[in-house]
Amino acid sequence: MKQLLDATIETLEQLKSLVLICQGESYNIPCEHSLSGVGRHVRHILDHFVTVREGMEARTINYNKRSRNSRLEDEPAEAVALIDDLIDWMNNSNIQNEKVWVETEVSVSHTQNMVVTSSLSREFCYLINHTVHHLAYAKMVAGQLGFDVDRTVGLAPSTATYLRQTAYS
Repeated sequence: MKQLLDATIETLEQLKSLVLICQGESYNIPCEHSLSGVGRHVRHILDHFVTVREGMEARTINYNKRSRNSRLEDEPAEAVALIDDLIDWMNNSNIQNEKVWVETEVSVSHTQNMVVTSSLSREFCYLINHTVHHLAYAKMVAGQLGFDVDRTVGLAPSTATYLRQTAYS
């Protein structure tokens, strides 16, 4: 579980670097081809992390009940503080791979909730992949707004491995 938590922290550090680069009035301004600014992606990502943290004690994670805290969308300092808090939590908690129940909506056309069995390790894998996905979009928005973001932000771990392997071939 330690390796997985370290990888999750690494992903949160990428998110933090993006927030720090995009501070200012442009933090939550959408670009030409997006309805969401960087701040909205950041808030969405962090809502998922908070949902997992809050659901761990009851061993029920309900992704439908995210806080959708708009302050995270508009105030980069709030986002950085929460990222630091989440990293501290992962570093200092005794998080074990336990069975959990996950509730989430699965249909766009009508309300359809599913409750499935999962594990904390699976949910942390989900958090990593979900974060990378949104980092890629947020990085595109940031780039179109003129921010210079590190090329590895939003890069999937398997893609990074592939690029390292092909660079040495």
